[in-house]
Order: sequence, then structure tokens, then C-alpha cells
Amino acid sequence: MRMNVKEYIIYTPEGVTIAPNDKCVVENCQVLGCALGGTPAEAIDALLRNNPWIAEAGFSREEFIVRQIM
Repeated sequence: MRMNVKEYIIYTPEGVTIAPNDKCVVENCQVLGCALGGTPAEAIDALLRNNPWIAEAGFSREEFIVRQIM
């Protein structure tokens, strides 16, 4: 592993979550996963490459929020 590789968490405001009692829609973010990369863009590439369901589900890369895990 290269020394400059960092771990990132990637999430999005897209989509909705339904409360356990099914009575309301909860507005929050969806965690898509964690990935390694030298940059946030590389981490997104790795996440999408290893999780094709993300694109298949219709999530948009432009909406992703990426934060380095310290």
C-alpha cells in the first residue's frame, strides 16, 4: 500500500429513509461506504468499482460527500 493512501467515508443526501414504524419519512444522508484512495476522487472511483449497485440504484457521483477518516 502506498504511503499517501487514505481512507474516506462517502455518503449522499440522495434517497430517503423510512422510520421503523413506517409512519414518516426521515430526511438524512445515506452512507454508501468507505474506500481507500490517494485523493477523494480516487476513493470514489474505488467505491464505485467495487460496488456496482451504487450506480445501478441511481445514486449520482455529483451528490457524493467525501470525508477523510482520521
